[in-house]
Amino acid sequence: MKNNTYQEESKNRISEDVKSQDEWHHHTGTSDLYVALKRPDIWFSLGWHDIKQRYRRSILGPFWFTISTMIMVGVLGFLYSTLLNQKIVDYLPYLGVGLIIWQFISTCVNEGCSGFIASAYIIKQIRMPLSVHVCRIACRNFIILLHSLPVVIILMFFFGTFPKVEFLLLFPGLAILFLNSVWICLVLSILCARYRDILPIVGNILQVAFFFTPIMWQKNLLKGREWAADFNPFYHLIEIIRAPILGHPINIESWASSLILLVIGFAISQLLLVRYRERIPYWL
Repeated sequence: MKNNTYQEESKNRISEDVKSQDEWHHHTGTSDLYVALKRPDIWFSLGWHDIKQRYRRSILGPFWFTISTMIMVGVLGFLYSTLLNQKIVDYLPYLGVGLIIWQFISTCVNEGCSGFIASAYIIKQIRMPLSVHVCRIACRNFIILLHSLPVVIILMFFFGTFPKVEFLLLFPGLAILFLNSVWICLVLSILCARYRDILPIVGNILQVAFFFTPIMWQKNLLKGREWAADFNPFYHLIEIIRAPILGHPINIESWASSLILLVIGFAISQLLLVRYRERIPYWL
């Protein structure tokens, strides 16, 4: 009986592996994104390899990014807390989380624009889901994000501020942020593969969006013009991470806006994949 059970389990396992390999090589635009998201082991390995290559022969490695961010937070925190008449104990963590999340978003957007272009040599030679390349971009930047955020939390401990119950919402917030970064990278990779002029346009938009997003300033300073932040998707993506860390009350609007953005974004990316999946290698 044990031998029969073991043989059946082996057969099922082999059949699942064959089916998985068949999906990997014979996917379509409809199943591209689904097949890629099913294999986090692959795009995590690729993303981790990118980090090791980028910081090769470096002692601190990606922590150089964390150190530079903390220096910027420290300098801007002491400067703008004085200019805006804010308490440094409250303002420094607010600014730190906002800057770290913004750098994650802006890096994903910029690298997403050249996602397929940078991976053209792989796309032209190996049959695999194109979405893997954008998941790779999102993953490597997400890893950097995960070892930068704890520095802000340690900074809060230094000032005598401790996380509250709302801190538990950080984990679903990070998941929503990561998934939103995936579809953003995917949409921009497809569009920029076809129209290369979009890349500098996106860079200019990001520069302007930074000053219109409540990162160095708070929403309540708008005084009756809070709608400018409410219609800013970047603000909501930052807030679902920043509010739980700082222990602020749950903002239903930010969570709802981020989830709606996630659904609409994946719908758009899926439509683009279905229509243009087979053309992308020729555009490269």
